[in-house]
Amino acid sequence: MIPTCNTGEVFQPIPVTTPNRGPLEGIVVLDFSTQKAGPMTTYSLAAMGATVIKIEEPKGDATRRFAPFLSRGGEVTMWRKDADSMSIPALARARGKHGVTLNLKTPQALELYREMVRRADIVIENYASGTADKLGIGYEATRAVNSRIVYCSISGFGAGCMPGRKALDIGIQAASGMMLANGQEGDPPIRVGMSIADSVSSLYATMGITAALYRRERSGQGEYVDVSMLGATTAFLASEEWQALEKLGQPTRTGNFNVKASPFGVFRCRDGHVAIGAGSRDPMAHDLFRIMGHPEWATDPRYATLSARCEHDGELCKAVAAWCRDRSVEEVEVPVAKAGIPVERVRSPSEAMADPLLVKRGELTQLEHPDLGVASGLNTFGLPIRFHCTEQGTGAAAPKLGEHNWVVYRDWLGFEEQRLRDWQAQGVF
Repeated sequence: MIPTCNTGEVFQPIPVTTPNRGPLEGIVVLDFSTQKAGPMTTYSLAAMGATVIKIEEPKGDATRRFAPFLSRGGEVTMWRKDADSMSIPALARARGKHGVTLNLKTPQALELYREMVRRADIVIENYASGTADKLGIGYEATRAVNSRIVYCSISGFGAGCMPGRKALDIGIQAASGMMLANGQEGDPPIRVGMSIADSVSSLYATMGITAALYRRERSGQGEYVDVSMLGATTAFLASEEWQALEKLGQPTRTGNFNVKASPFGVFRCRDGHVAIGAGSRDPMAHDLFRIMGHPEWATDPRYATLSARCEHDGELCKAVAAWCRDRSVEEVEVPVAKAGIPVERVRSPSEAMADPLLVKRGELTQLEHPDLGVASGLNTFGLPIRFHCTEQGTGAAAPKLGEHNWVVYRDWLGFEEQRLRDWQAQGVF
C-alpha cells in the first residue's frame, strides 16, 4: 500500500509479476526521460527496488531507434532487421520498468498524469529547460497535486537557464573542458569515447533523489532536484587542479601519464599495454626500481622522493617504458602486483564486460530480450552497489512499447475500460 502526500489516501500497488528488489521497494517513479542521463537514473532506482513507469510518446522513445539491434531470433544487427527487433540501448536502459505511452499534447493525458502523480513518489524528466512546464507536467503543476513528490529535472544547463536550448553529451563534453583534459598538449580536442556527461549527470541525479527521499521521511515535504549536465560534468572534472597547474605553467594535458605521481602511466609491452601507478608513495616507487633491476635508484637524488621524481618525470618514464617494452604483460604485471603496486593490463571494453568477477557481483548482467530471454554473449551494466543485507535487482526485461498501458491506466489508476478505449482511439495513448 502506498500513502500519498496530500490526502492520506491509500492506493493499491501496481500489479507486478516479477517485482524489482531492493531498499527502495514501494517507491513509485514516473519516468518521462529519454536518451541516457534520465533512463540511467531510473534504471538505478529500479535496480534498488523502485517501481518505475516509463512514459513514452505514442511513437516511442527515441532510444528505441538507437543501434545496434537484437532480433527475436538472437541476431545482432546494426540496423533494424524487422518489426520485432529491439534496440540494445533501449533493452539495457529500460530493464525493470513498466512501459506506457502517453500523448502529453492532449488534455486527457493530463488527467491520466495527475492520477499517476497522486500515487507516485518521484517524477523525473530531462526535457530542455521550460519544456515540462509548457506540457503541463512541470514541478509547480505536479506539486499542486502531490506536495510530497520528489521531482527531478536533468537539463543541459539547469532549470530556468537557457530555456529551450537543447544539449547532448558531445556539447557538454566540449563546454565542460572535458575534451581538453584528454590527449597531449597541442592535440585537437578529444571526445571521451562514451557518453560520460550523461553518465555523470545520472549519478548526481540518483544521489539527489535519494537524499530528497530521506528528507521527505523527516519533514513530510517533497523536493525539486535540479541537475545540470554542464554543472555535473564540470564539477566532476574540477576534482583535478586545472587552474592551479595553469598558473604554475604546468601542462594540463598529459595523455596517459601523470607528472604529479611519477612513475605513473600506460606502457607498451610485447603483447599489449599495462597501466602502472607506482609514484604516489616512495616505497612503491622504490619497489618498482628493485623489480626493474635498479635498487640503487631508491637512494638516487633524482628519484628517491616524489618531488624529485616529478622533476625528472620524462627520463624516469622512458626508463620504465624501455623495461616494459622487452617483456610480456604477464612478466610485468605479476611481479609488480605481487609487490603491492597498482598495475593492470589494458583491456578492451568487450574484454572488461566479460569479466566473471563483475558478473558474479552483479555489476554486469546479461542482456534480456522480452521474447528471446537472455541474449547469449551480450552483457550490460548492472548496479555497481552491493547491499549485503538487502536483495536487489530488476525483475523483468525491458517492456515493449505501451506494454503496460492497461495494467497502469485501468488496473492501477482505475479508469473505465470503455473510456480508455475512446481515448486510445483519439490518440491519447
